[in-house]
Amino acid sequence: MVLEVQRMPVARFVSFSMFAPLPYAVEAAAMLAIVVLYRVRGALRVSDLRAVRVTVALLSAAATWLLLYSPLADDGLALAALVLYRVATGLLLVLWGERLVPLGARRTACAFAAACLLSGLLTMVLALFSGEVARVLLGALPVAAGGLFVLYRPLVGKRRANDELDQPLPRFACSTLKDRVVAVSLVALPLLCRGPMVTSQSSWMGLQGDAVMAAFIQVAIGCGIVAAGLIALLVVKRVWNRSFILVYELFVLPVTFVSFYTSQASGDLWFLHMLIVDSTYKVTLFYVMMTPFLFPKGARKGNSSTPLLCSFAFMIAIRALFVGLHASLSASLYASLTVVVVLATFAAGGALSFLIMQRQATRREAGEAAAAEAVRAGLEERCAAVAARFELTPREREILVLLAQNYRAPYIAEKLVVSQSTVKTHMRNLYGKLDVHSQAELLLGLDEEAQSITTD
Repeated sequence: MVLEVQRMPVARFVSFSMFAPLPYAVEAAAMLAIVVLYRVRGALRVSDLRAVRVTVALLSAAATWLLLYSPLADDGLALAALVLYRVATGLLLVLWGERLVPLGARRTACAFAAACLLSGLLTMVLALFSGEVARVLLGALPVAAGGLFVLYRPLVGKRRANDELDQPLPRFACSTLKDRVVAVSLVALPLLCRGPMVTSQSSWMGLQGDAVMAAFIQVAIGCGIVAAGLIALLVVKRVWNRSFILVYELFVLPVTFVSFYTSQASGDLWFLHMLIVDSTYKVTLFYVMMTPFLFPKGARKGNSSTPLLCSFAFMIAIRALFVGLHASLSASLYASLTVVVVLATFAAGGALSFLIMQRQATRREAGEAAAAEAVRAGLEERCAAVAARFELTPREREILVLLAQNYRAPYIAEKLVVSQSTVKTHMRNLYGKLDVHSQAELLLGLDEEAQSITTD
C-alpha cells in the first residue's frame, strides 16, 4: 500500500495538466470493464493471475517514471503518459482491493489505516531531499509497491476464536431495494463532492515555483494523509459497532465542505487547505474500501469486490466531469455550479442522516417491544403453570399476572375495575394458596417456577 504515495506524486513535480478529464474517464471505463468481466465470469479474481499482476506492476512503474522524467507539455505523448499512469495505478489499487476484501472488514480497515500512516510519513520524508534525489526515490516507490504485490500471498494461519478482527462491518440491513438505495447514497454523496475538490487544487499549483514552498506543500499533504490514517484507526476503535455509517455522513461530508471553501479562500490558508483536502480525501477512500461490507453476501453478484470497483469508478468519473467543466466554463459559472452541488449534497446528506437515525430508533423500539413481549409471554407461561398447580380461580390468575409484573393493589384495582378491598381479598386468598406472605416472596416463587420449566 506504499502506492498511496504514488497516487499523489510529490508536490514539486505536479502541475494542473495532470488533472485532464480524459485520463480520469479512461480509468473509470477500465474499472467498469472489470465489473462487467466479474458479471460474466462469476467468481473470477483478476489478482490471482500472475501475468496480470506482473503486467500492471510494470505499467504503473513505467508510467510514474514517464511523468517524473518527461515534460508535461500539452501534447499527445504527455496525454498518453497520463492515461497510462491513471489506468495502471488505478488497476493496481483494484488488485490490492481484491486481496484485502477477503480479509474481512476490520482487517481491511486496519490495513488501510496503516497504509495511510506509512505513506504520509514517506511523503513528509521525501520533502527533505533535493528535487533530483526525490525523483529517484519517488520513482522507486511504484517499483517496490508493484514488486510487493507480485510476491504477495494471502496470509493463511489459525486465528483465535472470536478474534475481534474477524468481526464484519455492522451491516446497514441491506435486505430490501430501499435499503440498498440508501446504502449506495451513503457512498455516492461524498464521492460527488470530490469532483470540485480536484479542480480546487489549482489554487496552490502556482506556489510550486519556489522549492521551499513546494517542500512545505508536500509536508502539508503528508500531514493530511497521516491524519486520515489516525481518523480511520479512531473509527475502528471507537465507533465500529455503533455509528460507523453516521460518522461518514455527519463528519466526512461537513469537513469535505470546509475543505472546499478553504480552497477558495486566501492563499495564506494553503497549508490548512492541503491538510484538510488530503485528509478528507483519504477518509473518503477509507469508506470506499468498506463498501463491499455494507451489503449482505446474498446481494452480491459475481466478485465480492464489485461494490468497491463501482465506487471507485463513480468517484473517478465525477472527477473527469468536473475537470472537463472547469476547462469549458467560465470561472464564475463553474464556481456557481460547484456551490450548488456542494449545498445540494450537504442537504441530501443531512436528510439521509436523519433518515438513518430515524430507522435506527424505530428498529431499536421494535426490538425493545419484541423483548418486552417475549418477557411477558414467559411470565404468563409461569403464571399459568402456577395457577394450574394451585387451582387458582380466573380472577386470582389475573391478579397473579399483574403482581408478577410488580404492580400494586391500587393499579390492579383500576386495571380490573374493582375496589381495592376486593383486590386485597383476592391477594390474601392467593397468598394463602401459594403459602407466601408478600409480593416479594411471590416473585421469588415465580423465579423458581421458571427454573423448573427450563429444566423440564
